[in-house]
Formats: sequence, C-alpha cells, structure tokens
Amino acid sequence: MTGDSTLHDRMDRLVGTWRTEGIIVDGGEHDGHRWTGWDVYEWFPGARQMVHRVDVEIFGARKEAMEFFTPREGSADAFDQTSFDADGTVEHAVGSFDAHGRYLNDAGDARAILTFDAPDAMRAVWETRQPDDGWAEWMHVTFTRIAGPHIEVRSKDSHTT
Repeated sequence: MTGDSTLHDRMDRLVGTWRTEGIIVDGGEHDGHRWTGWDVYEWFPGARQMVHRVDVEIFGARKEAMEFFTPREGSADAFDQTSFDADGTVEHAVGSFDAHGRYLNDAGDARAILTFDAPDAMRAVWETRQPDDGWAEWMHVTFTRIAGPHIEVRSKDSHTT
C-alpha cells in the first residue's frame, strides 16, 4: 500500500466477513427497526485499496453495494471511499482513524464512528446532520467477524485454467 504502514495496519483490522446487525434510533417513523446482513472487507490485489462489500436486508428490501477505500495521496491517516450501490447510486466519503484507533467515516450529511471492541467485534454509531447543523444519532450497528474475507479477486495465477 502506498503511504504510511500504520494506516495499512489500522485498515487491516477490518479484513474479514462480518455478521452485521443494526437498529434505527432516530425517533422517526422507522425508530426501532432492526436489520441484518453481511459486510466483507478485503485487500484488493497489491494491497493498495481495500474492497468493502455490503449485503443487507433493511426495510424489507435487499441492499447491496461495493465500496473501495483508497489512501489519500500525502496523508498518513485518511482514505477516500467510493461506494457503488446496486441501484446505481454512487456515494463518496472520507475515512480516517483517530488517536484512539477508531475508524471515522465522514459522508457529508452522515457520519459514523466505528469502535473495535475486540479482535472479532466492532460497533458503529451513525449520525445525520440536522437542519440546525447539529448532529443526531440515526442508527447503531454491531459487527461480529465470522470468517476471513470470502471474495476471491485473484484465485488463480492464470485465467485460462
């Protein structure tokens, strides 16, 4: 990976297949709604970018996305995130790690703080920007690592066999 090896080491903590469970906590019409799914994080060949696959069931519908984390040129702790949703939506965010090792996701009008509770457990608190420019909690998510990454980007030396 280009850039600081500390960033690579911090991102490496995400690698694996995670069972994901969330609950909406915004006090609105979906308050208390629970959802489940899977998140898979793995290094793309060359270990310069990380690939994040999302496959969840929320509000009675399946949501799938593929996201790429690319280290920012000249930064030791930040990376760009570009997410491609199965419905054609493309979203951009900036990820980083704070001094406590927490993963921060800034998507403009939404943000998350992901805390590593144990080697195979993490949790995230998502917030949304309010009309007064303040922030309010939107959802809580827990992740339990159940395996290594299962997406094989490069499974063979040759594509002919």
